Amino acid sequence: MEPSLSLSPTIQVRRIFMGSEQHPLMIVDSVLEHPERMIDTARQASFYKPEHTNYPGLNAPLPLSYCHAVVNSLRGPLEAAFGLASSARLKYFGFFAVATLSTAQATPIQKIPHHDSPDPNRLALVHYLCNERFGGTGFFRHKRTGYESIDRVREQTYVPMARTELTQAEPADTFAGRDMANYELIGQVGAMFNRLIVYRSHVLHSALLSAAGASDDPGSGRLTANGFIETIR
Repeated sequence: MEPSLSLSPTIQVRRIFMGSEQHPLMIVDSVLEHPERMIDTARQASFYKPEHTNYPGLNAPLPLSYCHAVVNSLRGPLEAAFGLASSARLKYFGFFAVATLSTAQATPIQKIPHHDSPDPNRLALVHYLCNERFGGTGFFRHKRTGYESIDRVREQTYVPMARTELTQAEPADTFAGRDMANYELIGQVGAMFNRLIVYRSHVLHSALLSAAGASDDPGSGRLTANGFIETIR
C-alpha cells in the first residue's frame, strides 16, 4: 500500500557551496509532514543485497508516492540550485537503503569516496530517515589530482590512479572520513531525521559510517531514501 506523503509546512531549504570547485549542495530540513510513514513502509519492504553497486548494505524499492511528494514538489528549488531548465523533463529513480556492513565485512572500494556517475547533470539525493547518531555524508578531494568531481574526461586519469592507490594501500580499518591517505575531507553534512540533501552525482563523496556497522532493521538502523534525477531532453 502506498503511503500518503506530503511536504511539511515547516520545510526549510538552503544551498551551500563546497571546496575549491564550489559545487552546490542543497540541504532541505523537515521535508515530509509525516516522515514516520516512510519508516513504516520500509519495515514492510523486501530488502536485498544490491549486485551491481558497492553500497555497503541492503536496498529496497521506494514507494511511487515518494517521487510525487518530494521530487516533483521540489522542482522549483532544484531548478534554482542546479540550473535545471524549467522545460526539462526529469527522470527519477530511487530506493531505500540500510547501511549495515562493518569495516571487517566491507571491501576496500567500499571504504573510499566515490562518484556515482561522470555526468555533472545527474543529481543524487539522500533523505535521512534515521537520527543524528548515524553518520551523514562527506565530500572529498583526491590529493594527487586535486579533483573534487569526476567527469568523463577526468575519469580517464582518475580511475586508473585510484585503483592503483587502492591496491597499494594497507587495508583500511575505517570507512571514508577525515583521516585518509589519498583523500581530503572538504565538507560534510550531518545526518538529521527528515533531512534531504541533493548534490551533483559526479562529486567525490561517501557516507560517513561507523566502523562497527549498524542494524539491518529499518526502524533502528541507518535508513535513508536514496535516488537520482536525470534530465531528459
